[in-house]
Formats: sequence, structure tokens, C-alpha cells
Amino acid sequence: MARAFRATTRGYKADLETHERRLISQLCADVISLLERRGEQITDGAAESAADQGSAAGDDVFAHFRRELAGLGVGLDDSAAAQEAEPAGLSAPEDPVLARLLPEAAEDPEEAAQLRRLTEASLRESKLADLRTARMLLESDPVTLTEEQAPIFGRALNDLRLTLATRLGIEDEADAEQIHQMAGTSQAATTEQFMAEVYAFTTWLQETLFSAMLELLPDDGDEIGSAEEGAE
Repeated sequence: MARAFRATTRGYKADLETHERRLISQLCADVISLLERRGEQITDGAAESAADQGSAAGDDVFAHFRRELAGLGVGLDDSAAAQEAEPAGLSAPEDPVLARLLPEAAEDPEEAAQLRRLTEASLRESKLADLRTARMLLESDPVTLTEEQAPIFGRALNDLRLTLATRLGIEDEADAEQIHQMAGTSQAATTEQFMAEVYAFTTWLQETLFSAMLELLPDDGDEIGSAEEGAE
């Protein structure tokens, strides 16, 4: 039976059954695959766009000079040319899980697309690094985390919860409560019930880790006392 994360002199520790560690690790692998496919789709799309632009340019390489000779190049709108030169924004992923893991950074669609073009790759790589590290840490029995690894593992668990919550249609606290009740009824007989149990387990594991991390945080009073002692 699983034993919650607790603080130790060397970090944090949790006792999980072999099948529980494998299950969490497989969930990490599934989300990794989703994020990697998203990156591949963007790369493939950019390559196709570049190829199309190159083909179009090759078809009419002297178009600019013909416009100049015809007097059509005079007074061209500089702003239009600048817009053509500016890279297009990046659209949000269609998969609802990816849309939740990689959310929009602005309400305005054009601004959101531009921000996504600038920031999504780094966010995606950061999540991939967290999930890969979590898989590595799940190889140990018990699961043992250092102070530096604990936040990484916590972020990976949070991405798993977001993935499961999206698949289960959880949008508010009432939905979450219903899923927790479903998980506590009996042995899972459907895919939804199984996912509900995994969601409840992942939530519990994350909460115990964060609670253990809070135990090691210094109290404000201790910090003030230490500062006063240092001043003396």
C-alpha cells in the first residue's frame, strides 16, 4: 500500500507499489509523446511553409523588377511590406490537453498567436524536462527526492493531473468532487472510473508532497530571530 511523501533529513520520500510507480511513469510517457508530437507538427509545418515560399519565389523571381519597370513599385505601402516580412504567429493546439498544458498568454487572438510563437517552445521543453526527470525518479524504490528535485516532481504531477482532468471533463470544484466520489465507490469497471481513480491518486500524491515541502519551510518568526542574532 502506498505511503505518502514525508520530509526526511535528505529530502522527501514516498513508498509506492511497483505497479503504482509504473502507472505514473507511463502517464508521464504519454504526456511526453503528446508534447513531442506537438513540436514535430510545428517543425513540419514551418518546413512546408518555407518550401512553399521558396517555390513561389522561384516561380516569379523577377516580379519585383517588373513592378519597378512598370512604375508600380513607387509608393508601396511600407507597413504592408513589414507585415509580409514579419513571421506569422503560432495557432493554439487543437488537442484540449495540449491547449491546457500550453495555454494562451493573451485574450486577443493575434497577440496570443505572436506570444505563443515566442514562448511555446521553451514552455514545452521545460515540461518535457520535468516529465523525463519524474520518470527517472520513479525508478527508485522508495521514491526519494532531493530539495531540488521535489519542485520538478511536483510540476510533473501537476501536468498529469491537468491531463487527466481534461480527459475527465473537470472544469470546476463540483466536477472534481464528483470524480473523487466516483473513484471511491468500488473497483473500476469502466475506463472513466479507472481514470478517476488515477486522478484521485495523483492528486493525493501531489498534495502529500507539497505538504511535506511546507513542513521544511522556515517560520517567519525563525527567520526574524535569525536575522536579529546575526545583527548582534
